[in-house]
Formats: sequence, structure tokens, C-alpha cells
Amino acid sequence: MPKKRGPLLALLCAEIVSVSGSLITRVALPWFVLATTGSVARMSMVLAVQMLSMAVWGIPGGVLAARLGTRAFMRLADGARALLVALVPLLHWLDRLTFPVLLALVFLIGGFFTPYYASQRVLLPELVGDDERLLTRANTLLMAANRVTLLIGAPIGGVLVAAFGAQRVLWIDAGSFWLSFLLISLFVRTGRAVPSTTGGEELLAGIRFLWQDRVLRLWTVANIAFEMAWQCVFAAIPILAFSRYHDDPRVVGGLLAVFGVGAVLGNVLVIPLMKAVRPIRLMTLGAVAESLVLWTAVIDVHLVTFGVVLCLGGVFMGFIEGPTAALQTRRTPPGLRPQSMSAFMTLTLVAGALGLTMTGPAFQAFDARIPFAVVATLYSSGAALLMLSAARLAAEPAADEPALSDSRTKDPA
Repeated sequence: MPKKRGPLLALLCAEIVSVSGSLITRVALPWFVLATTGSVARMSMVLAVQMLSMAVWGIPGGVLAARLGTRAFMRLADGARALLVALVPLLHWLDRLTFPVLLALVFLIGGFFTPYYASQRVLLPELVGDDERLLTRANTLLMAANRVTLLIGAPIGGVLVAAFGAQRVLWIDAGSFWLSFLLISLFVRTGRAVPSTTGGEELLAGIRFLWQDRVLRLWTVANIAFEMAWQCVFAAIPILAFSRYHDDPRVVGGLLAVFGVGAVLGNVLVIPLMKAVRPIRLMTLGAVAESLVLWTAVIDVHLVTFGVVLCLGGVFMGFIEGPTAALQTRRTPPGLRPQSMSAFMTLTLVAGALGLTMTGPAFQAFDARIPFAVVATLYSSGAALLMLSAARLAAEPAADEPALSDSRTKDPA
């Protein structure tokens, strides 16, 4: 473990840098569409196309990451996204950025996300090993690094958009990918290609494995509900800021930062709680608590109340993410990890894209409390499925329970 701290630190720094830049874009791009077109539906379409791209390219990208090696794929993804993001302000400056061209660029940029996410998770066992608690801690740290960016990129994005305009700040996102590329290139030396265990059926191997595993099958469906619900909430942030909260892009950055505060706190709390509470119990506790939090938005959607919902939602999301990634990693054979994780992300992102597509029209057609009631119902359904999967996991013989065995027990795989 000590020898791997340098590469792990570089991986965490690369995550903070690149995601901070992406969050500036997360503020700038929807605001740019809203300001130039005045169309909530078009804004939802841009976000949905990006997420749909994450889903479409997720499974093929996972196969490519396995063949190239995770480090090589991450460097490829960072370099390509730096160029693609830079094209948005460049084409706008040249007066060549039509809405279809913007959608095409967003589609290409989003295609790298899912296999990049999977590559990070596959890389972690090479850095820290397969020990349950070390792997859960490493995944939690990676998620904490991701959430810290909400405290950096989102507020900075809101201020910069207000000061300089949405299109100009996109250069920062392009630069962040270049810096991430350099960090991975210079300091991360692991990330070998993964020998395939699936013969010529690599594209469907990840989905097949998730379906055949009685715990991960429920887990995947639960996360589909979670992703759809939270993408609706995130899409609601610029909509409400534009229509209800003073028409101010700084409100978007502030609300994302409030969510980030909660998410970082949740990830920080998970590490000491793991000493006393099993990861699966933390996950079910977080899912149930988050369901209750989301129902609050049905009652009241004032700015302060919505901020509290986002903050507490971030806290309890932190209880779920790290343990989920660690359990899924340890439950999956090494030769299937890139495909399995990419398939998992692909399925959840398809649901997220569907949620984003419906969010804009729903907020245009109904009072805000109605879409939030649908969100809360979706999330509550996912929490029920997660509790059922936990019961199935607890019923398995101890020898067949790699994710929840004592950290001193050898992995049966």
C-alpha cells in the first residue's frame, strides 16, 4: 500500500482537476443554451444527449479499455476530451456553432465518461489490493475527490459565467483535461490490459454477468432508479435558478456547491463508520434516509429548502457510492471488471438520459412539486430494491460472500 500512495494521489488529483473543469461546463453549458435560446426543452436535450452518449459508448468503451489497459484508455480519453471541449468556444468565436453541431460535440465528449469511470475503478485494486476495507476506503476517497470538485468548479463556474459569459469559460474545462492527462502520464504506471475471460462475446459479457448475479441484478435496477431520480434533480437546478431563483447563474454554482458539501461530508463519515457498521448496512441506511429527504422537495421548493435537500442528499449519497463500488469490484472476476462496470454505468445512464429528457417538459407543464413527487417515488422504489438485495446478500453462505467477509479472509476468487 505505501508504494502505491503516489499513483493513488495522482489519480485523486487528476479526478479533482478534470471534474472541476467539467463542473464549470456543467454550469456554463446549460446556461448558455438557456440564455441564447430561452428554451428549457433544448437545455434538457443537451444534457440528455450527453448522458445518452455515455450510455451508447459505455459497453464498447469498456471493451476498448480492457484491451488497451486502463491507464492508456484514460490518457486517450483526457486528450480527446480536451480537444473536443475546446472546439465549442472556438466554433462559437468563428460563428460556426449551430445547435446540431453543439449536440454532436456533446455526444462525442460524453462517450468517454462511462469507460473512464470504469477504468478508474478497475485501476484501484492494482493500487491498493482487493482487501475489502482498503478497497472501500480507496473508492470512498475517489468519490470524495469527485465531490470536492463541487466546492471548486461549481461556484467558480457560476461566478465566471456571470462575469465573462458561458462560452468563454469552456476553455478552462479543456485545460483541465490536459492537466489530468499529464498527471496520469507522469505518475500512474499501473493499469495493464485485462485478459478477457469471455472469448468473442465481450460486448454482452458485462450485462450477462450483472443479470446472472442474484445480488447485482437487483442492485443494477435499484441504481437505475437512483440515477434517473438524481439526474432529474440536477436538471431542475438550472431550471429553478432561471425561472424562480432570481435568474442568476451563481445560484446554479451555489446549489451544486451545497450538494458537494454534503457529499464530501458523507464520504468522510463513511470511513470511520466502516469500523462499526458493515458496508451493506451503510448503503441501505443511506438509501432509506435519502428517500425521506427527497420527499421534502414535494412539500417545499423554496431556495433554502431545496438547498437543504441537496446538502442532505449529498450526505446520504456518500453512504452509498464508495461501498457500492467496492462490493461490485470484489464480487466481479478481474477479467470481467471493465465490461461489468461499463455495463452497469451504461444501464444507469440510459435511465438518467431518459430522466433528463423528461425533466424540462415536466417543469414546463406542471407545478414543480409534481416532478419532485415522481423523483421521490422513483428513489423510494430503488431503496426498496437495495434492501432486498442486501437481504439476499446476507442469506448467502459466508464463503460465497466476498464483499462482506472480514478483511483478513482471502478472496475466494
